[in-house]
Amino acid sequence: MRGPHLSGKKLIISMERSIYLIRHGRPDLPDQELRFLGTTDLPLSREGIRQAQKLRLILEGRNFERVFHSGMKRASQTAEIIFENRSIDLEVMPEFREIAFGEWENLPMREISLKDPAAFKARGEDFANFTPPGGENFTDLQKRTFPAFEKILSSSSGDVIIVGHAGVFKSIILRILGLPLQQLFSFRLDYCGISLIYQKDQHLSMNKLNWTPEI
Repeated sequence: MRGPHLSGKKLIISMERSIYLIRHGRPDLPDQELRFLGTTDLPLSREGIRQAQKLRLILEGRNFERVFHSGMKRASQTAEIIFENRSIDLEVMPEFREIAFGEWENLPMREISLKDPAAFKARGEDFANFTPPGGENFTDLQKRTFPAFEKILSSSSGDVIIVGHAGVFKSIILRILGLPLQQLFSFRLDYCGISLIYQKDQHLSMNKLNWTPEI
């Protein structure tokens, strides 16, 4: 699907290239519960380390002009493992930090649905604009992520990797596809899954979504 025109006035036009959005590996969570995991700065679990090591093997023959990550442990560690023994700077973009869930941060979704069913229902009815107490909403998230994404494109011309978070990448992908934020949960982004964006001139389109290549 053809994406939007890029808005950066100083865009360095690249005739053809790819942008890799890579979700971090599985973090070191205490259990298998679905949680509101946003700004809690967890490291990778053992499984997450293995997932990142697998991606290192898959991507080792590919050249990248620049590599970015959010600065959060689970993203920075994933990037460090993927580019271990490669001479490329890993650049921090704090605008790509995961959404803040405020008082709901790191709590099981099941717990919130029982404690505050009205708020939990309101969230499901308006993912874009619902704000948990002390947190932020996905509209605000998109307002900080997409300009940062455009900044990366305007300051580079080759293939780029961004290692980050599901909420961040969904906000970018939906903007490229011209879809509303209410569609956030209509697709999955697995741990260490790759979403591949193709750029030709000033047009963006999705090439692969949640790609988990085999070796």
